[in-house]
Amino acid sequence: MRGKHLSEGEFLSRVEEIVNGRLSTDPKVLKLYSRDYWPLALLKEMRGEELPRPLAVAWPENSEEVAKLVRLCNELSIPFVPYAGGSGVTGGAICEGCLVIDVKRMNRVLFLSLEDSYVVVESGILLRKLEEFLNEKGLTLRHIPQSYPEAAVGGLIATLSTGQYSTKYGGIEDLVMDIEAIAPDGSILPMRRNIVPRASTGPNLKSLFLGSEGQLGVITKAALKVFPIPPHDYKRAYTFESFEDGIKAMREIILSGLTPAVARLYDREDSSIRFNEDRNILLLIFEEHSAPLLKAKVEEAESIISRLGGRDTGEDYVDKWLESRFDVISELKKLVVPAGLWFDTIETAATWSKLNNLYLNFKRRVKAIKGVYAVLAHVSHFYTTGACIYFTLTYDADEKVYWEMWREAMRTVLESGGTISHHHGIGLLRKEWISEEIGISLDYLKRIKSVLDPKGLSNPGKFLG
Repeated sequence: MRGKHLSEGEFLSRVEEIVNGRLSTDPKVLKLYSRDYWPLALLKEMRGEELPRPLAVAWPENSEEVAKLVRLCNELSIPFVPYAGGSGVTGGAICEGCLVIDVKRMNRVLFLSLEDSYVVVESGILLRKLEEFLNEKGLTLRHIPQSYPEAAVGGLIATLSTGQYSTKYGGIEDLVMDIEAIAPDGSILPMRRNIVPRASTGPNLKSLFLGSEGQLGVITKAALKVFPIPPHDYKRAYTFESFEDGIKAMREIILSGLTPAVARLYDREDSSIRFNEDRNILLLIFEEHSAPLLKAKVEEAESIISRLGGRDTGEDYVDKWLESRFDVISELKKLVVPAGLWFDTIETAATWSKLNNLYLNFKRRVKAIKGVYAVLAHVSHFYTTGACIYFTLTYDADEKVYWEMWREAMRTVLESGGTISHHHGIGLLRKEWISEEIGISLDYLKRIKSVLDPKGLSNPGKFLG
């Protein structure tokens, strides 16, 4: 036990007092909290390997309890890690010897303004529960990541999440109006006096919490934009002779202002697995409040698609995707595990001029790694300047192959003009490469961390130190 001379039992007794007994040191519970959904951690666990265990898990019910826990950890120099849905895929929640501060009991909707179109929630609310609450009132957050069934709001903010409807509605950074957070010293950083659409009041300290992955404290509340559910939609799938033609079509659609809510372009290999079709398939979902506007947008978009060689294939592929979109990884595991293989996903993003070359380079170079068997790809999350490419890989269930694959993947995306992460974050997985992308900025972020968290207690061992 670091810091003051206090036994582990005495520390845990004080934690238990703060959270009114909502504390566990049960080995079965600690095992559950020893990982997130990082495929390497899942592989190690499947093989019976021991993962680093936290010290204990506490379940606070309000911001004041979180602040008291963090202050106690500071007093005694005990590391801590915030925990929400546990749906991350980069090992960001793995923290040996830490007090896990699980915010899932902080799950209330605190305020909803129908007129102003925003909601204030506690950070532990499950995204699925929040969306169901909003849907009952004719509203939606329209933030639907693949982790939708398990994800919590705090984790979405801390990892800079994005969702399947981001092409129209943006990522989590576009939805967050304000947050409340507990700084690493236990101070409460409250929401601003008034929730406003935008403010020019100097640098926004709390913007540092977006993408902080628990290294700068604990997010406890958030004000988020909400939208009326559009009553009109149009779903369609189209095929293209080449993947590049599909990218060109999407670029023209986006730059023409015909923004769909969902756009996903699958290459032949990915389509073969997901749709049992050896074709490049583009899925589009448009949604609007005006039927004439929807009709006009669809007609213009389909004109572009037809001109660039796309062929209409109806709604079936879109319906199939909607039915199975949250089950992709579980279905993939059923295919690869019996063959002694394992899986992972790597998401990157690039500007239009670099997108197709990045795709080709990645497929060629990563597939050439011995032990890598499949590299599937789809493009999603479109912007006026480019898009995200999401690769799904299968490979020998071997840690050496895993790291060789990842190192070649990261070299390839950086050399091809992409980012090492579009929306999964850094965690333990990508910390090796972040300085290659952001350079000296990482040193300044570490300086900020050292000022806010001089003892280095908030989720230590990650990319901020």
